[in-house]
Amino acid sequence: MGQFVVIGLGRFGSHVARTLFHAGHEVLAIDQDPQAIQRIRDEVTRAVVVDARDKERLAALGVHEADAVVLSLGEQVEASALAALHLKELGVRHLVAKAGSEDHGKLLKLIGVDEVIFPERQAAERLASRLRDSNVLDYIPLGRGYSIHEITPPAEFLGKTLAELRLRNRFGVQVLALRDMRSGDLTVNPGAEAVIEPYHVMIVLGANEELERLRALRRK
Repeated sequence: MGQFVVIGLGRFGSHVARTLFHAGHEVLAIDQDPQAIQRIRDEVTRAVVVDARDKERLAALGVHEADAVVLSLGEQVEASALAALHLKELGVRHLVAKAGSEDHGKLLKLIGVDEVIFPERQAAERLASRLRDSNVLDYIPLGRGYSIHEITPPAEFLGKTLAELRLRNRFGVQVLALRDMRSGDLTVNPGAEAVIEPYHVMIVLGANEELERLRALRRK
């Protein structure tokens, strides 16, 4: 079980906090708006009203002990930058920050933020990928040329085991899980004997260029 801090409880921050909590992790949610705290207090481990620019309060909450901190102050560039600076000075292990613009993202990187995300841009990229390739149901960019894709299996995969398909050798990709579209059941880290069926969705990790080669099979 991990320990996470989410600062800023707009739509994005609230979704991250709830998702992590319901996945079994400890989540400390922080926002300066009492109403935002009231809305989420029953869906996280702890929720507190704190101004993210208050370094002493952040230190007192022990944010530096978390596995990661998600800073989601959106368009509040000054508050976001100051909070990021404080968090880095406090020794946060891994800081993820939401940026509202390219300049905002550059500023966060200069401060030392470990990972800068642009939710709207990434959502647009995911939509474009799904529209471009009908077999790509969803994807998550990981950076440095890697991503996770949910794909429907090409016809030539059906009825074969993962051992027979040799996807790691042929494409350099790893099958993280198989989802049964009938029941919604997820088989994580399927064994080599797992057989690919027409009702499966394959959740695959790999380099973007290798995933493109895999997707191309579907388009043939």
